[in-house]
Amino acid sequence: MFRPLITAIMTKSTFRALRHRDFVIVEGAGWLAGAGVWFYRIGLSVFAWELTHSGFWLGVIAVAEAGPGILISPIAGALADRHDRLVMARIVQALMMLVTAALAAMTFAGLVNIWVLTGFAVLHGICAGFWTPVRMSLAPNLVPKEDLSAAIATHSILFNLGRTLGPALVAPILVLWGVGAVFAINAVANLIFSVSLFWVKMVNPDRKAEAGRSMRSHLVEGVRYAARHPVIKYLFLNMIFASLLLRAYMELLPGMSETLFGHDPNEGVPILVSAAGVGAVIASLLIGNLRQPKAILNAYLMSVFGSLFFLTLFVSTSNFWFAVVCTVFLSTAQVGVNIAGQVTVQRAVRGDLRGRVMSLWGLLNRSGPALGALLIGGFSGIWGFTWPMLAGVAISAVVALFVFARRDAMRLALKDD
Repeated sequence: MFRPLITAIMTKSTFRALRHRDFVIVEGAGWLAGAGVWFYRIGLSVFAWELTHSGFWLGVIAVAEAGPGILISPIAGALADRHDRLVMARIVQALMMLVTAALAAMTFAGLVNIWVLTGFAVLHGICAGFWTPVRMSLAPNLVPKEDLSAAIATHSILFNLGRTLGPALVAPILVLWGVGAVFAINAVANLIFSVSLFWVKMVNPDRKAEAGRSMRSHLVEGVRYAARHPVIKYLFLNMIFASLLLRAYMELLPGMSETLFGHDPNEGVPILVSAAGVGAVIASLLIGNLRQPKAILNAYLMSVFGSLFFLTLFVSTSNFWFAVVCTVFLSTAQVGVNIAGQVTVQRAVRGDLRGRVMSLWGLLNRSGPALGALLIGGFSGIWGFTWPMLAGVAISAVVALFVFARRDAMRLALKDD
């Protein structure tokens, strides 16, 4: 009775990537790690706010956690093109487990102040700098090309289910056991993921980058390729401003929850992050059903302007629950930008350059919001959060219009499969 329905789901829907064993293992264990990431990030930002009550320090912590990726991600991407990506993934997840376990132990012992917290954020950021390009370059090696958009969308769905459910669990854990327990749970999730990766094999490997060349030449080659590609260069241009100015709000939620919406950060931040997770799942389901490159590009452009509109509403209200509703739509648009953009880049990039190009994408995707949080968090001490965020919307809108004007050239450069 249900067999035709199950067959349709596994062959024609967003979830068709779940037909592939190795992808299922990575995403199953990765779901726990994805939830753990939100435990860690919420714990980090709430702890920093409790220690300082400063928007500037929220920005400092965000940069400390994401900043190392600026230097490390391109190197990690080059290594991922030259070496075994699975081995790198196992090592990095194990190191992330050790860092968060140590942070949990010191938090329980009462040995963490804002400087110690910043130091641990840097250590975790170093690990994350290696992880992002490895994880992003690994996905196309686990499924055939025709299921790539479904694989990326399914990963986003599962990750954001963790983003939705994780914060819902963080609030009572923070109240009952404190932030140390939040960090400890993240460490356990990293351990499970690291062990699970030993059961994974790459079924669609890329050819390795040319051996015998210097790291510098490999890095330069990746940057030049992205800068000259007729489609990728415009997606990267838009990503620079969107990640820096439009997505910083997530790093600043503790301060915004208290000062803009009058809500206790211990309660408000998990609710807002969960709402963002709901929007992310919606975006993943919508984008994952698209297969043709031109349709995915159209979805990308629509999502860009949706992000501008809903962020304007979000920062212009003082009503907490209206902000929650705006967060759902804002996250739908922003995750739509990320998934559609990433699928377009992944399908267009050469296999032996995948790690390097995706390391640049991951660098902007992760470090941009942190740098934006430092910038906007600094200005918040003078003008509050609303006006700096609206200025970011205006600047990003100019860039978005420039990219939109090149849409016909990008469509011509894409080939439907």
